[in-house]
Formats: sequence, C-alpha cells, structure tokens
Amino acid sequence: MRKIDLVSDFQKISATQIREAYFREREESGKLVFEVEFWSGYFGMILDLYPDYKGLPSESIIYKYCWSNEYEDEVWGNDWNGEVEVDRLEEFYGHMKAIILTENLNDQREYNAILEICESTIKNKNRLFFIADY
Repeated sequence: MRKIDLVSDFQKISATQIREAYFREREESGKLVFEVEFWSGYFGMILDLYPDYKGLPSESIIYKYCWSNEYEDEVWGNDWNGEVEVDRLEEFYGHMKAIILTENLNDQREYNAILEICESTIKNKNRLFFIADY
C-alpha cells in the first residue's frame, strides 16, 4: 500500500494534537491501495478558496463540505459516520484543480497530495473515500 503521511512531521513541531483527515483509494474489493493522511484544518482552508461553492450542484463534494461546515453540526466526512465515498470523483477533481492557493497558507503539499490521489483513483478506476477528525 502506498501512503503519503503529511501529519507526522507536522506533529513534531506542533504543541497541540493534530486532527487528521484521510483520503483513501480502494479497489472494488475494498482493498486499500493508497492513502493520504493530513491535517484536517488544511482541507477546510483549501476548500474555502473555491470561488463560489453555492454556485455548485448541491450533490458536489465541495458544496456538501462547505455547506455542512457553515450550517450544520456535522461536517461532511466527519469520522462519527465512518468513511464517505467521493461519489462524484471527476467533478471533485475538476473543482480542486480550479482552486488557486494563496501563498500564505502553506498548504501546497496537501493540495498536491489530494490531486495525486484523485488522479490515481481515476486512472485505476478505483473508489475514493474520505474521513476526518474535525
């Protein structure tokens, strides 16, 4: 299994406990083949840069996350409900590519890792899942 761990080094320099998020690529059988682990706060900061999430279809992942983060008690992908499937993967990937990072966020590695796992999942015709400890 391939893994990109962006938490361990970050945890070494942080005085607080890091809340993790994971993207997991799984084969149809459920076998885990690729995992990206990162600080869940970066996911929110990256998605907040999407220009106008309210203009997206309500079924899109970015809309679900941003809307639930703004208006609901349970944010999309919260670990209380277990892994959720990124069921509109190619759309999500296109939306992610439309995000322009700002220089001061220091989230380029996380952004690139998310794009990488999306590309791998699409290429291999697998399924992508997400879970986070918000």
